[in-house]
Amino acid sequence: MQKQKRKLNLFKDSRGGIEIIILLIIFVASIFIVGGIFPKLSKTDPNAEKFTAITGIPLDSHNSLQLKTIKFKKCLGQTNVDLLLDRTGSMGERTPTGQTKIARLKEAVLVLTGQLSDQSVVGIQSFSSESITDDVPISYYKDVKGIISSKVNALNAGGQTPTHDALAFSLDRLKEAIPKFPGRQFNFILISDGQPVPPSQDPRLFNPNPADEIKNLRVNVYTLGIFTSGEASEPKLAELLKSIASRPENYYEAQTGDQATKLLEAILTKICEQTN
Repeated sequence: MQKQKRKLNLFKDSRGGIEIIILLIIFVASIFIVGGIFPKLSKTDPNAEKFTAITGIPLDSHNSLQLKTIKFKKCLGQTNVDLLLDRTGSMGERTPTGQTKIARLKEAVLVLTGQLSDQSVVGIQSFSSESITDDVPISYYKDVKGIISSKVNALNAGGQTPTHDALAFSLDRLKEAIPKFPGRQFNFILISDGQPVPPSQDPRLFNPNPADEIKNLRVNVYTLGIFTSGEASEPKLAELLKSIASRPENYYEAQTGDQATKLLEAILTKICEQTN
């Protein structure tokens, strides 16, 4: 009986020892898992790229680009633009790439009009001392898109620069057209490469000034000057075109005719921004 009691106590003692050993194993294992008794803090690499979480901004740039494209297409459906094109003799001069300025202007106009939608409104007039013509009557794009290419490609350079008379001609076209499209914001773009010839054709010499009369119709006026070598430093044409534009930032300057397409697209983008 005494032996049995001793065995029972020994068994109890051994059970307690096993439990202590198990607890020690668990404790040691947990220390290794968390990195030791005194775990080392991770150091931040000062050269590592830093990221800032910004809430409320979509991270999908593709969706953002799609949204901009949708807005641009919507804007084109509301765009109303009338162009007055200089086709005087100096537009026959060559650009650094060997093309004539008039050829580059034709390309630019066709790129611009090619981005319009059927519900856009477009018109094109052109001028020189030989004639001032209503090449594409101000109409819905869908009604005139079939003739734009042939009319633009038929333009030839020649003659002098009757700037006043050309602006007065476009003024009359706008006065006739605007009431036909109520509630729509019209934009007018004059593209020229030279000062008025003769000097008496400077619109600023007239009262009323046809450029101011166009602005008084609530038309946003843009101007694009196409320079050639040596003219870029001549401020007189720039001053004239800035005075014709609705505001100074509506004046654009092409150092050569090769930049015409890029700058006309920039004007169209600005028109869309203001439309929205």
